[in-house]
Amino acid sequence: MTAAIYINGVDLRMIIEKIEAEQLARKGLHIRNGCYEGISSFIAFDNQNHFLCKTLDDYIYSNQRYTLYDYKYSGIPGDHSLTCKIAIGPKEVIWYDFKNFSKVISFELNYGELEFHFCVDQYFDAINAVRNNTAGNIYS
Repeated sequence: MTAAIYINGVDLRMIIEKIEAEQLARKGLHIRNGCYEGISSFIAFDNQNHFLCKTLDDYIYSNQRYTLYDYKYSGIPGDHSLTCKIAIGPKEVIWYDFKNFSKVISFELNYGELEFHFCVDQYFDAINAVRNNTAGNIYS
């Protein structure tokens, strides 16, 4: 089971796929993109608290970028991880400075000014709801 990320009801993978598809097509690459899977729920919520920047070093890339997704079909360990910086302030949480750490794409994908701003209270409530959820709650 991996962590899915929805922002305002939209799967983040769909947003990323659109950004990447345009850039790959301009380079003449017609490869499958956006095939991401989230990190383990155990690391995201249960054992660590990944989205509050309390996670394993393996999920933190250079310049304090946190892994949001790994590439599903690469087969190369650590390849094509989608990351961003997470700033937690007193009133809001910001995901920004997105970067893909691909070992096989010969150019850097550009995510432009992509940023997500969350109300800090709602952000913490969402994380706590997932952390405190049980199988009984999910399937009832």
